[in-house]
Amino acid sequence: MELDPKSQTTNKKGQQPPKLKRLPKNARIQKRPLLHPAIPSPYAGANQPKVIYISHNTPFVSVVKRVHKLLALVDKRSMGKVDLLDKRLNEKQRLKAIGKQDKEVEEILLKATGKAIEKVLGLALFFQGQDDLIVRLRTGSVGAVDDIVEVEQPKVSSKKTSAGALQDQGEGAIDMNEDVDLPETQVRKTSMVEVGISLR
Repeated sequence: MELDPKSQTTNKKGQQPPKLKRLPKNARIQKRPLLHPAIPSPYAGANQPKVIYISHNTPFVSVVKRVHKLLALVDKRSMGKVDLLDKRLNEKQRLKAIGKQDKEVEEILLKATGKAIEKVLGLALFFQGQDDLIVRLRTGSVGAVDDIVEVEQPKVSSKKTSAGALQDQGEGAIDMNEDVDLPETQVRKTSMVEVGISLR
């Protein structure tokens, strides 16, 4: 599997994504957790996606057990209800009923961002080694919302050099004495990996 390097580093217009503005020294970023939709019941039908969100401290074995449990429910749902003891149907009609089962492939999705990407790739490699499973890997990016919090700092007297000029506070730094309107939030992009696991 080979990925196109241009498609990973540029957006749809072929330009680099815009960089976030530099914050003044009296502000810091406070990260929020990523928003996820409600997780449906494992017994819900094929139209509801079965998603497992992986974090960097999620135990490997518990994810493997959850995936196997969800795949067993998918296999049970795909069989449907076929009554082989029904006296009203002959053998050909029973075989047709088995053949008319739903052919839609249902996937179990593992999603991870940031430090958890390594763990989800290890899980994908583990499931790829099993003969009865199909593993698909998708990459992308997700928007994350961060809060910008103002921090009060003690006032420091400015030091003068021998020439009498103020010392340089660093390139691009914003003076704390200036009144700067800080935005309340900012949106950043973070990498995301999604692994789809389905039965053969």
